[in-house]
Amino acid sequence: MPVVRFRFSRSQTVSEIIYEENETYADLLLRCGLIPDTVLIFAGNRSLPEDASVGEGEVTIEETASRG
Repeated sequence: MPVVRFRFSRSQTVSEIIYEENETYADLLLRCGLIPDTVLIFAGNRSLPEDASVGEGEVTIEETASRG
């Protein structure tokens, strides 16, 4: 199964997530306990929409809202 790495900028942690081919970044964010509308997703310098199909590699997750 394919794997994507989420690099969380706020916590400076990396998680490897196994995904199905039809899943979106929103699906994986929800699995991580994050609300997709509260983050930005970047592949390098390019912003990705939350409803984009997941691809192998690494993306950076920037949280834009406090969870407190």
